[in-house]
Amino acid sequence: MHTRQSNDLARRDLEIRHSCSKCDIRDRGYFCELHQSSVDRLEGVKLTKAYPKGTMLFVEGQPAIGVYLLCQGRVKLSTCSPEGKIMILGIAEPGDVLGLSAVIAGGDHESTAEVLEICQVNFVPADEFNHLLSTDTEVCLNAVRQLCRSYREAHRMVCSLGHSDSAVTKLAKLFLGWSRNGFRTNGHILVKNSFTHEEIAEMIGTTRETVTRSLRELRERGLVTLKGSDLIIHDPERLRTSAGVPGR
Repeated sequence: MHTRQSNDLARRDLEIRHSCSKCDIRDRGYFCELHQSSVDRLEGVKLTKAYPKGTMLFVEGQPAIGVYLLCQGRVKLSTCSPEGKIMILGIAEPGDVLGLSAVIAGGDHESTAEVLEICQVNFVPADEFNHLLSTDTEVCLNAVRQLCRSYREAHRMVCSLGHSDSAVTKLAKLFLGWSRNGFRTNGHILVKNSFTHEEIAEMIGTTRETVTRSLRELRERGLVTLKGSDLIIHDPERLRTSAGVPGR
């Protein structure tokens, strides 16, 4: 993206942080927690860009040319079956590194990354990133941690899809996962939801109609309410028990 376009995007919707060292939102994510010496090395090889909603950062099967450090905004990760069925693998948040496994393996991307809202991304070319991994222990260790987290998330998804859980249970587990980033108030949890029933269906491997029915059942049981973009979890413990998820 040309610098002029990036600046126009920044003026409209977000303030671009060009310097990691001076960034005031550098408070989460493995590559946001590097010591200054590693930050300086990263600063020397990254390219900072803004991307509008709908941009494809990379497409499944495309050769990996670098990693994408998400600073602001959200990105949808999805995969497509040979029959054309889409499954949403997850929603990347600020602090996540996209394309990491493909770059390290020297292969193709396993998923498609689509920008959900205007975002800032720090791009590091594959050769520069691999050089950092081989010469900076902290960068290498944080890359391993990110891969471990991705493995755990993939493991949970496979287990959820492989088990004979009902659609209602899968939906409840999805909402519980979202609740970690929600706001607690008066015993309830408020979560902002920007996804359609179709997209939610792609997350849990079912159909839009099934999601609608499952959501109605959860609402009738007094567990959740979805009003516009506001998802209200009325009783997190009851929802957790309903989904068979151990308490904290």
